[in-house]
Amino acid sequence: MSDRYTRRQALGLVAAGGAAAMLGRKAAAADFDWQRFKGAELHFMVSVHPWTEWAQKQLSGLAEATGLKVNWEILYEDQLRQKLPLLLRSDPGSVDGFFTLPSWDMAAFSRAHWYEPLDKYIHSDLTAPDWDFADYFPNILKTHQVNGEQIGVPITIELQTLFYNKKMLATKQLGVPKTLDELMKAAKALNDPQGNVAGYVTRGDGVQAVYTLAPVVFAFGGRWLDDQGNPEFTSPAFIDGLRYYGEVLRAAGPPNIVGMQWKTTYPLFQQAHAAMFSDATNFIAYFKDPNQSRIVEDVGVAPLPAGPAGTRSTLISWGPAIAASSKKKEATWTAIQYLTTKKMAASAVEATHMPPSRQSVFNSDVYTKSVPADLVEATKTEIPTAVPNGANPLVVPVPEVRAAIGTAIVSVLQGQDAKQ
Repeated sequence: MSDRYTRRQALGLVAAGGAAAMLGRKAAAADFDWQRFKGAELHFMVSVHPWTEWAQKQLSGLAEATGLKVNWEILYEDQLRQKLPLLLRSDPGSVDGFFTLPSWDMAAFSRAHWYEPLDKYIHSDLTAPDWDFADYFPNILKTHQVNGEQIGVPITIELQTLFYNKKMLATKQLGVPKTLDELMKAAKALNDPQGNVAGYVTRGDGVQAVYTLAPVVFAFGGRWLDDQGNPEFTSPAFIDGLRYYGEVLRAAGPPNIVGMQWKTTYPLFQQAHAAMFSDATNFIAYFKDPNQSRIVEDVGVAPLPAGPAGTRSTLISWGPAIAASSKKKEATWTAIQYLTTKKMAASAVEATHMPPSRQSVFNSDVYTKSVPADLVEATKTEIPTAVPNGANPLVVPVPEVRAAIGTAIVSVLQGQDAKQ
């Protein structure tokens, strides 16, 4: 009998092997015991957020599937930042899981050892085979990593993009700015104080503007801190970014830009009083809402304009984490895992329309047909080069440091040189 296979036989063996592997994975997933920790009662502390509100509605299904009873305590963000650290210090066993924004929490929480490292749960039989850790965008996973170890599960993508009024740019025969130089020229050309239209707007309130300053500084090659954690606020690249931020808003921003928070900037663009606007991707919901927006058909989305170092948006993501002091860590991981499967991620997108951190869901019709195509493309373009947790310096006293940087931002908006 010949030991040589025909091409058809060889292909048949490959197909059979692939089918067997697929069946094996499905069997392993089916064999996973979701009720391993049945009867455990868990306490999660989370902030008000579209995802946490969606998740609260899934708790009955979670209880049925896992046998876990979850107390889902929702607090406003500032309340969570006060109450959670207090409990983790004074009554550590009372909290099993919590919602974290590492760009704000990471330095303090990792120093206090409040995060439970997750790698030992993710890469073990405590995780269902089809949960698929590799499905997450790699750069988004970095937002929930301390020294390369996973401390949380990112659930959404928040980048910054450029929003522009298609009609206004077309009227001036302008293309969408791809560089910061082009943005400056277009903003000046579109600026029309007599017509009550600013060429460009973003945040002018010192503390809040730290967030929108960041990608400009990064585009010039600057960064918040050096590799040893020392401030880089006086580096040439940082100063160039700060100077540009002040110049473009003084030249083409609204006259009262100093002190303007996001709550007052986005309505200018939404009501056609600004030609271009940059801020978080989730503002698209305000611009596409026909009940409040005048630019539903005119809004376009593009990647942030590039500087000498390219386009480098901030990248942040909320997500659930396990309290290191919890006495029910494995049960807590089961609850987190249930709420973050591919199926549940798709359900969350259907309810919130927020960009998912899972690649399979991001690329599915569930997401791509729920938001404008140019937003999807801008997001895809920015993810690989975005700076994880770059919204502010990763330091313990975040409010104090943001206030100090904010003072410098206000100074340049008022005309002071960035070097001073």
